[in-house]
Amino acid sequence: MNLLALEKGLRKLNKILERLMPIMTPTGVILGLILSTKIMRFKPAVTWLFASLTLVNSMSVSVRDFIKVIKRPKPIFVFALCSYIIMPLIAFALANIVFPGKDDVIAGYILLYCIPTAVASCMWVGIYDGNMALSITTLVIATCLAPIITPFSINLLAHSNISIDVSGMVESLFLMVVIPSVVGMAINFFTKGKCNDHVAPSLKPFTKIFLLCVIAINTSQVAERLIAEASWAYIPEILVALVLAVTGLMVAYGVAKVLKFDKKDIISTTYSSGLRNISAALVLAIDFFPPAAAIPVISGIVLQQTVCALTSQVLFGEKRSKK
Repeated sequence: MNLLALEKGLRKLNKILERLMPIMTPTGVILGLILSTKIMRFKPAVTWLFASLTLVNSMSVSVRDFIKVIKRPKPIFVFALCSYIIMPLIAFALANIVFPGKDDVIAGYILLYCIPTAVASCMWVGIYDGNMALSITTLVIATCLAPIITPFSINLLAHSNISIDVSGMVESLFLMVVIPSVVGMAINFFTKGKCNDHVAPSLKPFTKIFLLCVIAINTSQVAERLIAEASWAYIPEILVALVLAVTGLMVAYGVAKVLKFDKKDIISTTYSSGLRNISAALVLAIDFFPPAAAIPVISGIVLQQTVCALTSQVLFGEKRSKK
């Protein structure tokens, strides 16, 4: 098989995977539950899978694009407003209304919306042809602010003085976000953007496959607990997680729309603000929170990408990136 035929096949595979995004998350969760004991040992691979996802997406960002974003910071401020103020307060208020007195459960929802933006947001920005430079920039900013914002927000809203391995979290986020972003932009710079002609589009289907693997591996870490403690009592918690997942995307979209951002910036703002790094939330929930706090986070794992896929069709239609 020659290289052109291989590239054509990979592009075709990417389009198929894009259409399958609404069911990929449930598939990953099911695989994680079924294969839990066999794949949970691959947890260290999650960081590198996410790093690969960031690298592929950042290859489409030039230094000029990055500077342009910095010179027009309004979308970044909107991202900060939605991510660090509006959604944590909505999660806090809704959880207290639905689960009064259940401090452990409430803490789980607060945790879910006090963590940095999801690395996978870049994948969605790529699918819907948004402003990738803006998405990468907000991702890097969120990574740098996470050691300060996350502990402060959780302690403020959840009234919980938790101990977070800040150095470990920073190291992990830098490996997943900052370093691959710099490498990706460097590749773009040294190839004068030609990496986007053949290489980057050919690698895009692997980002979807990597995301599926990440979901399965993360689910496997809590599969035993999830199965052992399965109960109809969790349905309200799942429904609240569903409402918050939809709200996170709609709030960011609405604010960007009201401020009359162009379509590419609306797409990037929506995904950067609406999607959260649930992998980080799951680690914190397991290590530092009571068991009940993990259920909202697990619900987020199950729902976030599926809700994103379905909501995107409503907000942005069927159009996909041509690359």
